[in-house]
Amino acid sequence: MSGVSESINSAELKAKYNPEGSVFRQSQQAALEILIEFDRVCRSNNLQYWLSYGTLLGAVRHGGFIPWDDDVDVSMPAEDYKKFIEIGASQLENGYFLQTEKNEPQSGVGRGIFKIRKDNTFYINDFDVFTTDYHRGIFIDVFEAVEYPTLAKPAFRFFLNWFQKCFGFFHYNRPLTLMNIIRYFVFPVIYAALKIVFKLICIARSKDRIFSPMERLTYGYPTLKTDMFPLSEVEFEGHKFYAPGNPDAYLKNIYGDYMKMPPKEQWRIHAKFICPDLSQCHHNL
Repeated sequence: MSGVSESINSAELKAKYNPEGSVFRQSQQAALEILIEFDRVCRSNNLQYWLSYGTLLGAVRHGGFIPWDDDVDVSMPAEDYKKFIEIGASQLENGYFLQTEKNEPQSGVGRGIFKIRKDNTFYINDFDVFTTDYHRGIFIDVFEAVEYPTLAKPAFRFFLNWFQKCFGFFHYNRPLTLMNIIRYFVFPVIYAALKIVFKLICIARSKDRIFSPMERLTYGYPTLKTDMFPLSEVEFEGHKFYAPGNPDAYLKNIYGDYMKMPPKEQWRIHAKFICPDLSQCHHNL
């Protein structure tokens, strides 16, 4: 597909799924505002980050948001990730909230990820609960990026699958069944054993790749650091943001043939309810 036809296709998709002025488009623009503020803090403090996952895919394939996507994903090297958590709350402008597992553990934000949320907005997805109080504004996800050795893809998927099963079991509500009771005792043993094995592999091999922690992943494969750094820049919604040095290699490791549009049944909006301006969404009950 040529660049011209891809551009026309993207324009048609945007007109259909997130037309200007729609609530969905307003929510994307609110997320973009958060990203711009995040970029400002990072650049002023010489912190590295890059657009990742669907956000980078949208930048490369559509020049901005994937038309049906409603969130923003960025990643940071572990050292910069930790530094942002230290300084972010004091350096973000008023109207933005840094949400971590320490300041709002009830939010479900956990290991290897924090969120920056926008005040006076509201966003609900499948993982939100209403038995506790926490900031539920429109957000961007910031993932920690850690180093990996090169493993055969089947071996990496094996570790990824089991880390996901074990870690996820204790971080999402599970029904009380006999099998889940067994898992409650078995999964910690499997998780600990696999962590030891993987640590030994990391000691024996050079860590030449980088990706999010396995506990945060469900798919994809780490990218070579030589393809990641030095970082480049890419245009997203009319603004320049940091991206992997070789976006093509990064996206192929995650999505394969990423320029091929997925079938419509996979076009999924994460949110169940979005309000880009609480003053316009309030109702007296």
